[in-house]
Amino acid sequence: MESLTKKVLDFQASGKGLHDLVRDLAPTVYQFPRRRMGLDEDACGDFYLYFQPRLVRMLGRYRDTGRSFDAYLKTCLGWQLRNFARGRRSGDRAWETTLRLTAEGDARAGFDQPDGDQGSRSAAGVAGVVAFGPAAGGIASVVRTDADRRSFLFLVLKCQVLVEDRKAEALAAVAGVTVDRLRSLAAVLAERRAPREARLQDFAARRNRAFCRARLLEADLRCETDPERRAALEERLARANRRMRTAMERMAKVGVAPTNREIAEALGIPKGTVDSGLFFLKRKLGAVLGPDTQRSA
Repeated sequence: MESLTKKVLDFQASGKGLHDLVRDLAPTVYQFPRRRMGLDEDACGDFYLYFQPRLVRMLGRYRDTGRSFDAYLKTCLGWQLRNFARGRRSGDRAWETTLRLTAEGDARAGFDQPDGDQGSRSAAGVAGVVAFGPAAGGIASVVRTDADRRSFLFLVLKCQVLVEDRKAEALAAVAGVTVDRLRSLAAVLAERRAPREARLQDFAARRNRAFCRARLLEADLRCETDPERRAALEERLARANRRMRTAMERMAKVGVAPTNREIAEALGIPKGTVDSGLFFLKRKLGAVLGPDTQRSA
């Protein structure tokens, strides 16, 4: 072991011999989980990959204070193995919980898409009119004048997040603009919408983390019998559920569809023109397609 300590000190002094040191230490690191905790080959391999980046840093941090490097190595391995085993158990629990929820068909309606997203609802209400192209529902009988075509352009831009690109040519023809013009306007609105989408994704990530945390805590509660630990788990579960609800409430306030003001600014026209154009076009569509479309739009 003294020779190993000397090799480490020589490496620190010269910066040479790292490959030989790692080769000499690899068996000890690899077999440590089996010897300490009786883990299997897969766990030993995963631990080696987990510890290997830390090994180089550890070689640089070692100080010769009368304690051999072998003792220092075992202390570091024991500490890192506890962290590794804790993370591995958490991952196994998360995987088992996911499989159980999938097998049980856990009711997750409203989880992937919050009901209160006003921007998505307003866009989705008229998406059927726009997304299926100009032949859907007798659009040609409604969009006749230049004013109607301009209003239809407003509607397409309002719903452009839900419109497939392959329908751009047909929609541009009905709206009375070129495909390039339609796509350029959509790009401008997408750039305006990017901060809101990033905010929405951030809230979605928070919601997902809280959801997973709550499901894991529920699994722990089913197996816990100690009253004090159950009380602590219930408190943590309530906190996770509150975080999930808060994230979903904030998601509901993030509008995805472009606002009328953004459409007006992209086109260089007053906002009132967009407001009135959408209002009257929706009335016409409601008369042709039914009152449900008008109300949802």
